[in-house]
Amino acid sequence: MSSEVAQIYLAADADVPTFERALDRWCQAAPLAFAGRNLPGCWGAGDFSVDLRALGGASLEELPGVARVDRLSHIRIGGGERAPGLVAGVLRTLLLRVRPEAPAHQVEALERDLLAMPGYMRGIRNWQLGRVTSTSHWSHVWQQEFAEEGDLHGEYLLHPFHWGWVDRWFDPAFPEWTVEAICHAFCPLPASVLAPA
Repeated sequence: MSSEVAQIYLAADADVPTFERALDRWCQAAPLAFAGRNLPGCWGAGDFSVDLRALGGASLEELPGVARVDRLSHIRIGGGERAPGLVAGVLRTLLLRVRPEAPAHQVEALERDLLAMPGYMRGIRNWQLGRVTSTSHWSHVWQQEFAEEGDLHGEYLLHPFHWGWVDRWFDPAFPEWTVEAICHAFCPLPASVLAPA
């Protein structure tokens, strides 16, 4: 199933409440759309995250106060759920760009390791990995849902499987280095979008 994600970057002089009202109207008109304001601690991300469970929706660039939008479509290659009824959680979206010269077997091994993470980290309640299908400088979308922000900043980011195994794909010091850029965004999540009840 194809889906879309976007990072919205606001202009420095944007009227945020006016933008939020316009974004709320946009989500109401778009099929299965969710948008949330990114929390402090994101890296390389916009001001708001958008997730659409179906392709479509009008242009986000036309909303008031928008400086630019990084919007892309992707197709799910794996995922799972533990908490389809999750409410009041956190949605984390990691955009990845693999190195153009990375061999296919390394990219496939990276994908397998990312999808193995929930087996080691119970705090990941629902998850999805997708390959980007639209024209974009990103290659993958790795999303997870957590019950609280502490599960992301604690267990997930500090877990030995993360730093002792998965990190080799992201670190130029390792011969397995595969990922050359990331965008790390997370925002409040009223109800699951990856595994709706």
